[in-house]
Order: sequence, then C-alpha cells, then structure tokens
Amino acid sequence: MTYFVFKITAEEAGYIEEHPKGSPTDWKFDEGISLAKVYPMGGEVSFSDNYPDNRNLYDFQPNMMRNLLVSGRARKVIESLEVGNAEWLTVVVKDHKGNVVGPDYAFLNLLGAEDAIDMERSTYEMDSFEKTQIGFIEELAIKPNSIRPEAKMFRCAKDRRLILIREDVHAAFVQAGLTGFKVYEAEGWNGMDL
Repeated sequence: MTYFVFKITAEEAGYIEEHPKGSPTDWKFDEGISLAKVYPMGGEVSFSDNYPDNRNLYDFQPNMMRNLLVSGRARKVIESLEVGNAEWLTVVVKDHKGNVVGPDYAFLNLLGAEDAIDMERSTYEMDSFEKTQIGFIEELAIKPNSIRPEAKMFRCAKDRRLILIREDVHAAFVQAGLTGFKVYEAEGWNGMDL
C-alpha cells in the first residue's frame, strides 16, 4: 500500500483567514480530538479582504489555519470511502462581499492519529514548543505495518498537522475530479510543498 502526503493548494483561491466566530482555539483543530460539542455548527467564514482578487472556490479550500476545509462534493466522496475517523464541522463560505458561495462546506476534523512515521529512518527536527511533535521534516520514512488497515485518511501521531492518505483514496479523489489539493509520495518526502 502506498501512502501520500496530502496538501491543500490552489490558484487564486478565496483565502480563509479564521474559523467561524465562537470556534474553539485554533490549536485544538490540530489535536485529533472531537470538537463537535464546542464548535458553532452552521458558522460562517469569508474570503479574506487581504486577497481581494482571489475568488476561486475549490473542493479543498486553502486557509490560514491549514485545516481541511471541504466542499459538499468532496465530503460525499470521503463518506463513500467510509473514512471512519471523520468528524464534520459544518460551515458556510462567503465571498468578500458577504454573498454565500459555498453553502455546504465543512471542516474535516480527522480524529485520532496513526503511528505512521518511522522515527529511526526519517530525518527531522522536533518542535521547540511542543516537544512530542515533529517541527520540520527533511526526509520522511513511513512504517506501513504500524498503520491500521482501516486507516484511509489520517493524522500522524508524531506530526498531527501532517495528513496522509492511502493510494485508493487518492485514486478516488482524482476520479471524482476533486480540486484544491496536491499529493506527494510519503516515503522519501522532503517536507516541501512544491
């Protein structure tokens, strides 16, 4: 089984700079813990006025928080793949003028994490602030045998901001024509988003 690093990236995308009002603190979105009880369901986010010419909407929408902001179309694909660790935090996306452009979006909060990183074979630096987490990866090595067979799209235990997807998930995303993402083969990844 091949795993890919999953990154959100898109041209001239309407850029989102913050979670909806009343949301939990930003860092809680990176922990892999359930936020459904404390998240303001049906909240709103808007394209940033700092990027007035960027107006494109994608299935995976770029955002300052580096979270998975997902369209209804992408959600249907992910749900059809039976990704069991998905928690959906619904949100309405508005443009710079306050018009609703994405009525069916949600933050995809991936619960839990997999012990996917081979810490002996990888080249990395630990985070200076959060000592149990990797801060920077120079070369990634994966431990496929430590990843549960049912894990299809997941956080890495030692780098919870790092999202990996299986090859079948990637194939389904491509087949569905989903937009706003790039993947890199996880084994040997150099930590860069190109």
